[in-house]
Amino acid sequence: MLDALKRLPTFSDVLQSLGLVCLFALVAALFGRHLVDLSQMPVFADVVRIAAIAFVIPALAEEVVFRGLVIRRWTLWYEIASVTLYVVWHPIEALTFFPSARPVFFDPVFLLLVTLLGVLCTTAYFRSRSIWPSVIIHWLAVVAWKGLGGAIF
Repeated sequence: MLDALKRLPTFSDVLQSLGLVCLFALVAALFGRHLVDLSQMPVFADVVRIAAIAFVIPALAEEVVFRGLVIRRWTLWYEIASVTLYVVWHPIEALTFFPSARPVFFDPVFLLLVTLLGVLCTTAYFRSRSIWPSVIIHWLAVVAWKGLGGAIF
């Protein structure tokens, strides 16, 4: 896992990650419209605050745990375990730390989008052998959802 933190992504890794972000954005825009309220968009200063916090929690923290620590070998089993634990974590989080998130974190579409995000982050991690592409993908998704999309909860 330390190697994945030290390894910087190549230019090719960055381009592939941008493609994965675009794929996620397209699917989220098509199916997850009910998960945002554009009338509640925060002001720019709040978006910057959200972006700064989201980089550490959840992006970096969750990627270190669900990709860096769970994926011990580059096998399909570890990748499935990584995505499964990542998806299951969200309802647990709503039950324990964020009760206001329950309606969203238990929404089937949200959980499907979390699954897709987990698969894309795992793919980026697997291809690059660096944690940073998955952190950036995760971070951009959260910033877009919370910061620009007026996340509901």
